[in-house]
Order: sequence, then structure tokens, then C-alpha cells
Amino acid sequence: MDARILYALERMEHRHGSDWYPMEEVTPAHDPAGSDIERQLGRHRIYRCTRCDEDIRIEVPGQNDAP
Repeated sequence: MDARILYALERMEHRHGSDWYPMEEVTPAHDPAGSDIERQLGRHRIYRCTRCDEDIRIEVPGQNDAP
């Protein structure tokens, strides 16, 4: 994964009124035994708001994807 993408996601926050709350990454750990080609095509990271527990999923390009 491109380091620039990871840097951009390090400071993700969720707005509640006039306040902003951090979002923490909660992407499940990778299980090599569960790998298959369909899972490799759907690369994503999951983040959760620390205040309301709302989740978002960010799709990230793979190393071989076109820009």
C-alpha cells in the first residue's frame, strides 16, 4: 500500500455538532488461511468513531492497480 495513503488516513475524524472526534482503525486482522482472489480484489480499511461507534469503510488501491 502506498505510504501516502496511510499518512492521509492517520488523522481521520468524525464531526458531532461543533466537535470532532477521532476515528480508530478496526479493520479485522488478515487471516492467510482465508485468502482467496475475491478478497484480494476488495481491499479496504474500516474506521470507527470513538464517540458514536459509527463505522466507515475506505477502499484503497492495490500495488498493481492503475492510478
